[in-house]
This record gives sequence, structure tokens and C-alpha cells, in this order.
Amino acid sequence: MAFQRFASPTLPTPPEEYEESYFMNLIRSLGSYFSIHDSKAGLNIDSVISDFIQLPIGAMALSNSANHNIALPKKSFARITGPSTSFSITGIQGGEDGKIAILYNTTANAMTIANANAGSTAANQIITNTGSDVATTSTGIVSLIYSVTDSRWILLSVLT
Repeated sequence: MAFQRFASPTLPTPPEEYEESYFMNLIRSLGSYFSIHDSKAGLNIDSVISDFIQLPIGAMALSNSANHNIALPKKSFARITGPSTSFSITGIQGGEDGKIAILYNTTANAMTIANANAGSTAANQIITNTGSDVATTSTGIVSLIYSVTDSRWILLSVLT
């Protein structure tokens, strides 16, 4: 993820002796660059998702049957459309260490994530950690992370 702003904040000059107004000015200055949450207020999942994650959404049209070495739409969250029958994903291009991909199957057809399938280039393959393929029933979501050490995508979760 990239930061939208690269300029550092202009902080107020500290007085000889620290006082409460200095700290309030400091917090207001930082607040324009960062989200500040009161640690005593607590967080819920909705505020974390809306305040911090905000995944950009991209569309990805796939085909029926096996989809080898698919290209992500330069987004973290991709909505899959296209297949009119069951389909599979055998590998994903563009893996970088720690890169996360969330794939949302919007079709009414089962999506299979193929485990270490030779149909895709080795560095694009997926490890499901089950030793076999993993499938969603119709609409489902899978999340993956890329590991440079393993030179593979690692399946993190499946929601069916």
C-alpha cells in the first residue's frame, strides 16, 4: 500500500516548559496526517475496515475451466465475473513479498483454487496448505498472501 501524502507535518515549536495547549496543538497537527483513535473508546471491526483498510476494488473477467497465470487488476480486492460453469485458478501473476489478494467470486459457479498446479508458472502457483485443491460453492471469497521465501501464493482463508 502506498501513502497518499509524503510531506511530513509541520509541528508546533515546543515551549520552554511543556504545557497542555502545546500537546493539543501537536495532536491537531498530527491529526491532519494520521487517524488518531482514543484507546479507551474501543474499536469495532466496522471502524477498522472503514478507517484503515479501504481496499481498492477491481474487476477481473475469467473464463470457464482452468485460469492459468491470471493477472490481478492492480487492486487488492478483485471481483471475479465471467465464468458460466465451474472454474479454477491455478496461479496468479505479480507476486511480491507480503502482497495480499482477495478474490470475490460473484458468479453462481464453484471456484476452485488449485494447489501447486503445473498449469501455471512455478512462481505464480498457489499453496492451499491442504495438499489438495480448495473450492468455494458459488459466491465465495478467498484471500491469499505472496511469500518470496516459498515463491508461491499462500491461501489464507476461504469463505463459501
